[in-house]
Amino acid sequence: MFERLFHGGAPGLRVGDLIIPDPNRTAHLVDGCPTCEARRAGSPLESDDNDPTRVYVTTDRDYARIYAAGYPDGALYRVEVDGDMVPSNDPVPSWGVASARIAGVLDRLVRLSDHDLRRLMRRYEIREVTA
Repeated sequence: MFERLFHGGAPGLRVGDLIIPDPNRTAHLVDGCPTCEARRAGSPLESDDNDPTRVYVTTDRDYARIYAAGYPDGALYRVEVDGDMVPSNDPVPSWGVASARIAGVLDRLVRLSDHDLRRLMRRYEIREVTA
């Protein structure tokens, strides 16, 4: 369907590994992301369509990098999916899928400076949370 799909997530995966949802995982929350901050507080935003029974993929490499950077030592992967792709409300083309298989490891360690993270969040119109 798509030539390239990306997933930013947990480190240490290899080509051929299957990414499956882990509804109990809470480590992946990007500082400054209003959706993540609301999840962290236990009060998801009304517009938050995250389904913990799905893995999320996107056609936008930089958008996936934001999510990779949200993990300690997160990584960027090229993935292939089987089955239904449920569109998400993300600001870029993104989908929730039942699982995704690693087709390539593009960056084993994604680290974004505060400046780069703010730049990407502005690009995707993700508003920073202010206290």
